[in-house]
Amino acid sequence: MIIALEPFAGDMEPGLELAATFIRLATKQRHRVFAHPATGDEISDGKAPDRVRQRLAELAKFEMLDEPPISAQLRAELGPVVPGSNNDRDLRILAALDANAVNFLVTNDAGLRQRAKRVGLGDRVLTAADAVAMLEGFEPATAPPPPRVTPLQSYALDLDQEIFASIREDYPGFDTWIDKVRGDSPNRECYVVTEPDGAYAAVAILKIDEADCAYDFTKPVAKISTFKVGPAFSGFRYGELLLKAVLKSHHNHRVGSAYVEVWDRHQRLIDFLGMFGYQEAGKSDRGEAVLVKSYLPRDDSLGALDYHVAYGPPAVSDDARVFAIPIVDRWHNQLFAECIPDDAQLTLPGLSVTTRPWGNALRKAYLCNASTNQVQPGDVVFFYRSGFQIVSVVGVAEDTFRTAVPEEVLNHVGGRTVYGAADIAELASHRSQVLVILFRQDRVIDPAWTLAELETNAVLRAPPRTVTQVKEAGTQWVHQQLAAMW
Repeated sequence: MIIALEPFAGDMEPGLELAATFIRLATKQRHRVFAHPATGDEISDGKAPDRVRQRLAELAKFEMLDEPPISAQLRAELGPVVPGSNNDRDLRILAALDANAVNFLVTNDAGLRQRAKRVGLGDRVLTAADAVAMLEGFEPATAPPPPRVTPLQSYALDLDQEIFASIREDYPGFDTWIDKVRGDSPNRECYVVTEPDGAYAAVAILKIDEADCAYDFTKPVAKISTFKVGPAFSGFRYGELLLKAVLKSHHNHRVGSAYVEVWDRHQRLIDFLGMFGYQEAGKSDRGEAVLVKSYLPRDDSLGALDYHVAYGPPAVSDDARVFAIPIVDRWHNQLFAECIPDDAQLTLPGLSVTTRPWGNALRKAYLCNASTNQVQPGDVVFFYRSGFQIVSVVGVAEDTFRTAVPEEVLNHVGGRTVYGAADIAELASHRSQVLVILFRQDRVIDPAWTLAELETNAVLRAPPRTVTQVKEAGTQWVHQQLAAMW
């Protein structure tokens, strides 16, 4: 990314605008930006002396990290490397991240990101677009209303949109194929995320029922024919926003399984879908990876979190405990922006919202000073809106931890919480420290559960003021309501 900041011989480097925005926001928000000595070593290996001298001079503008030792565990997990090689430099850089010398590593190097994932550091490695989106999320300025996923008939797709150019590069026969799709509109669903200027930021095209599926998947079989987020929007969780619509389609059509074919070079998409239950199931005739999400039959012996990942959202295990979490309306509006009606976003006091990555995400974070340590992975969490006295969103806990170190929170939640760095520091300074609940959004409750309804059915005795476990009778009612939505 450092290279992208400076032209060489008058030539603009790819990614210059993103890199410049990152540096501007990091400087404005007083974050420290470091370079790693391994970057200098890589630049020094260049073959063009003039270019090497310029790049090293540019690198000298940045504060240089002191190199921590490489742990034995890191060496064991990544295997032996040749000293001075690119793999060795990647190992040195990851050692700094593993030692918490920095909170995040910003790089567009796909190989380095893949190695970080192998050693459990993947969530702390950001592309330039990811990093810019996270920093923009910390900005107080008002932004446009959050994006919505718009369903379209296949014949109504604007095929001149820029996003289709890269799809055509991957699939030379795309135009012939899309003509067939447009003629098969009743068996297709298309979703787009549109920017204010009308540009498609993301697009998904589904085949609702593939009766002639070549794979031995449980029927009825749905196919994700196209799933694409434009490169300029990769940091805004538009992939998760789009996937919400795709998963809802799977649910609404009661599919037995759903699959997608992906070229191996799109490893990031393969990893992304894997987080939501799409498992590798061999190769297509063209050599693509085949990923399938099997909804039937269901394995009730799975742990509560694994059950949700495999079959949801929406899906909760019958064995899951239930917790009520109070949340004020302004934070609810940002975290679950889809709960705000289109006409309410501009008319009701207190309901104005801004475009933020966490509102688009399926995986989110809730921070508080509650003293409880009871919430466990797989537990059901529902969010009680204090102002409206209703529950309109249910989630499934993914992980929890408590800390007094703000940096530890930032390392784990990134762009998944409504809180900025100053808010996190204040929460962490509390005598109870900050409780971080990482969760996956399961579903929106419509119509919402009212306080009177919750009290009548023994879910709540009064409006919750902190994270509260629901008693057995109330838990049964919650599970009955969720099961009835299937």
